[in-house]
Amino acid sequence: MSSSIVSRALSGYRKLNRAQKKLFNGDILAQSNARIEIRKHFEQNKNESDQGQIEQMLTMIDEAEDMMLHGILQGKLNEDTGSYEMKIKSEQASRIEKDDDITGTQIEPITAETGDTNPNVVVTTNRCK
Repeated sequence: MSSSIVSRALSGYRKLNRAQKKLFNGDILAQSNARIEIRKHFEQNKNESDQGQIEQMLTMIDEAEDMMLHGILQGKLNEDTGSYEMKIKSEQASRIEKDDDITGTQIEPITAETGDTNPNVVVTTNRCK
């Protein structure tokens, strides 16, 4: 494997870990699980020798980083109101404006493991449009 590919893979590994730190800021359990999962995927593929597969995985690293930084919102339960609140960053808001398939109200359901099965969701930002 060329040193260029190794360098890109290590750079990708660091980018994914920085992205998960931003995404799960303050959530130590989620950060720990994300680090373990990222490491597991890199370990599983460390002996890959097919150049096409390697290039595809390097592209997937960039896509995963973009998704973690711009495509996922994390909400917090406001115990006073019983609602989940989330802060939408400007780059996330611009993505919502550009993507015809996404509206400000499309939020994946919260399961019994993560909270009430029918929560009230409060978006703590101005309208995107």
